[in-house]
Amino acid sequence: MKQYGAPVSYACLPALILAGFIVTAGCFTLLTDEGPLPRYLNSRAPASPMPTPVEPSVDDESQVPITPDPVETPATPGVLPAVSGTYNPLYVTVLPRDAPGYRTYTFRYRGIDYEVTLPVNQSLYRAANESANRNIIIDSKELGVFYSRMADDPAMRPFYDDISRELGRLRYRDGKTLLDDEYLEFLVSFVQQIPTESVSRTPRYPVEVVYDMKGTPEEKAILLANLLAHEGYDTALLVFPGKQHAAAGVRIHLSTRNPFFRIFSDGKRDYMYIDSSANRLIGMYPDGFDAIPEPVVIPLGEGAILYTKIDTIATIMHDLKTIKINTEALQEKADKANGTLSADDYAALQSYVTTYNFVISTNDRLAALEAIQESELPHHSACLSCN
Repeated sequence: MKQYGAPVSYACLPALILAGFIVTAGCFTLLTDEGPLPRYLNSRAPASPMPTPVEPSVDDESQVPITPDPVETPATPGVLPAVSGTYNPLYVTVLPRDAPGYRTYTFRYRGIDYEVTLPVNQSLYRAANESANRNIIIDSKELGVFYSRMADDPAMRPFYDDISRELGRLRYRDGKTLLDDEYLEFLVSFVQQIPTESVSRTPRYPVEVVYDMKGTPEEKAILLANLLAHEGYDTALLVFPGKQHAAAGVRIHLSTRNPFFRIFSDGKRDYMYIDSSANRLIGMYPDGFDAIPEPVVIPLGEGAILYTKIDTIATIMHDLKTIKINTEALQEKADKANGTLSADDYAALQSYVTTYNFVISTNDRLAALEAIQESELPHHSACLSCN
């Protein structure tokens, strides 16, 4: 495990990891040392109402697998072995492309409200929805490979084309263009603000997350990682088998050897954790992730764009740690004085607590940096290159 600097302790995050996490790609049951995890009582929660397109008469030949049968590949260093089960590709019944369903989202990025209406191909949505009828048994050690095959299913590519086109229109606004780092943060904000649920009776494909307008942290992570990869970013899926958890990661090039956050690596490339379940800065992760074992790192796509705002994130993390230390010192001082503090100390304590709570609950790095600077933090670590 790579650990740079002192780990930062964050406020408690509600438990989002599924106690009995069943990942469905076609679908399969995750095995543990104690045996298979229990299935959900119901096969699937009722899906959101969806427009019913006029279905043409089709014969059996109309239903064709979009994905070719998987080919087993020999294990290579740093790569998990091929899955023992067979990934069931999505079977899509051909329906008119002029009969999509639509979902409209509103979300906020850097204090600006955005609205986007996304088309969802109903043929693909139905195929993903019905794939829950399939069942595959897979060992937890092979979870990463199975995720990779799910992510690479060619049937999903038109879906990413559609949503990328619509979100891309928002990249240009009021004569300004979001740069690569900003657009990545913009896409992260979009996925973070899709409603999060802790349990999904049958885990969803990304197309279902968008159409159902909700998803678990793991489902949203798969959506985010693939969306970023589609946009040309060097992205990975971080799979934590021991936690039954997955997260998106974006590749970085370290400009400092002391960034005060954990780095996840596949042995060649370094990735930052992206929390898809809550408004958090890139690089921040839930409590308890400082000491967990290394995840399986699954690079997605062939993107080459890196996230470069490392100096800013490192400064925020460093100062957040200092705020925590100062807060604990003032609280200890108050305890020794029977709960009383001088007016100056009390004002400082209030400032630190307010700043800390704001920084750990925002995905706006510039707003977080400004809040820290306004807190008049002693010995503030100036970041001249932060922007």
